[in-house]
Amino acid sequence: MTPRLCVLVPAHWEALMGGSEYQAKVMIEFLLANHDVELVYLTAYDKPGFTPDGYRIVRFSDRRGLRRYGSFFDALRLYRALRRLEPHAIVQFVGCAHTGIAAFYARRNRCRMIWRVTHDRSLVPERAPWWHVHRHLERLFLNYGIRNAHAIVAQTENQRRLLIDGFGRDDAIVVANFHPAPPELVQAPRGEQRVVWIANLNRTKNPAAFVRLAAKFAALSDVKFTIAGASYDDPWTQAQLALIRSAPNVEYLGRLTQDEVNALLERATVLVNTSEYEGFANTFIQAWLRQVPVASLHVDPDGLLSRAGLGTVAGSEEQLARDVARWLETPPAERATLGARCRAYAVANHSESNIATIARLLDVPAARSAPGGRVAA
Repeated sequence: MTPRLCVLVPAHWEALMGGSEYQAKVMIEFLLANHDVELVYLTAYDKPGFTPDGYRIVRFSDRRGLRRYGSFFDALRLYRALRRLEPHAIVQFVGCAHTGIAAFYARRNRCRMIWRVTHDRSLVPERAPWWHVHRHLERLFLNYGIRNAHAIVAQTENQRRLLIDGFGRDDAIVVANFHPAPPELVQAPRGEQRVVWIANLNRTKNPAAFVRLAAKFAALSDVKFTIAGASYDDPWTQAQLALIRSAPNVEYLGRLTQDEVNALLERATVLVNTSEYEGFANTFIQAWLRQVPVASLHVDPDGLLSRAGLGTVAGSEEQLARDVARWLETPPAERATLGARCRAYAVANHSESNIATIARLLDVPAARSAPGGRVAA
């Protein structure tokens, strides 16, 4: 009997392409190609009219009414959906109340539940004021899930340490994010240089810092600053969009497909990250695979920027401007050497073969042959 695997993610990638959704997409495509498994994508936010290829989508909730204040409101709906599906295993992305609901179901129904850590903030105490009751309830559900998941898959060694210190989970394993590797790129000489920022616009991504960075280079006519990412219809985001549009040397491309993001990175000189927190940004890996270094304001997963020479971590906006200026002034030969180092690291450490570790945790059998007659990995 083919085992049924539920992949539980708050949104589907056709509706919202964040880092977690993209990792779920890559994992599903790999599992369908290499394993005998029935896949069901459980979500609260999908794209109407989208037809999945090789798997099912089950939408168990939405974000209307009170449910927009916390996914703990989904407790009954999600539990009932899992009871109907009777999965062999669940892999859940994003730390939220769904983590706890899935773990509660799994503990009572002979089902394995794997939690994939996607953000460092899931592993540190909630700092909301006491009167934000909904946020504390969300945290209670999440903490239950962290303590009761059958297995936890972290992105970084730092996350593994946080799980030990904060939850006593010394059994978590580290599996780096995984990406399809593009063909070897030949870097053509560049005229105009491009500094790129890629993320969905929200507070923790701190897009205003990138606008302030661009202002420091306004006199350079051969340098373009580009922002790409989804926006939302709320006052804070609309204020950020107004700020972006007021900057003379910043272009805003809106939401892009993954192919468009990768094409943009192939033309980039440097990727800038201004986030206050991250898990392990997929855009870092996408940039490295395309021989582009990263200039980060705060985030340095496992010290890869400062220690492995794949970019820089500034710590202040003033230093970030100096770091970006250095990348813009780097001679072509030195840039090619750096780019080759970035790509070699990403290919060696972030390939789709990492998914095989998660497949073993899920106990899904390998296919006898993959599409096209290729023997399964």
